[in-house]
Amino acid sequence: MRDKKFLIKAFKHIQSAHEGIERKNFQQEAGYIAAVMGRLNGTIKSPRTNGSMEFKFNTVVINDRGPGAAEKKYGADFAIVFKKLGVENERSKAILGQAKNSGANKLNNQEKSRLIEQCEKMHKHTTEYIVIEAPQAGDKGPMVRLGDPNQPLKIGNRKISLEHYILNYLVGCSHGDHRGNFIDAVQDSSLAKLEVITNGLDLDFDPADPSFAP
Repeated sequence: MRDKKFLIKAFKHIQSAHEGIERKNFQQEAGYIAAVMGRLNGTIKSPRTNGSMEFKFNTVVINDRGPGAAEKKYGADFAIVFKKLGVENERSKAILGQAKNSGANKLNNQEKSRLIEQCEKMHKHTTEYIVIEAPQAGDKGPMVRLGDPNQPLKIGNRKISLEHYILNYLVGCSHGDHRGNFIDAVQDSSLAKLEVITNGLDLDFDPADPSFAP
């Protein structure tokens, strides 16, 4: 049975990551997403298990300054690592993400071309990437669009709230890269280890494992 109290606690934690952030204080999307990621980082413990089961969010703001900056090389503004711990079926996964100051469809042609390039750079290393559209005046919160290389902007058309994405996609089983080497690489803001990790390549597999089938 799903632990509703725990899920509500997780929902409130995610919601608190962006609630109360004044866009006038973070007018650039890089500053806004850094503030959100800083508040999202943390651990939520389950009351039902006396804290033995927990959701852990490790957030990373990717280096975007200086020659050879990781954001320019890999197209990502941030990474989120999710870990479910203290249970029999423990799991970890991670995603890369890019942030935009408004709806992607409202970007001018130059900005759209840049977004496409950024998504293509992320997709070289993982299929599990997202674009967060930062809220404008009157909007309730950041919206998420899943990466989709088959679409013109390389992201899906559907928009979902950050809370819905994290709880139903990232915490759920439908989104996130499970490769251990990828998870390790994105926890460093320089993304230095990501260069050798490509989309579909799993450096963790063991050919001697009976479950491995060429």
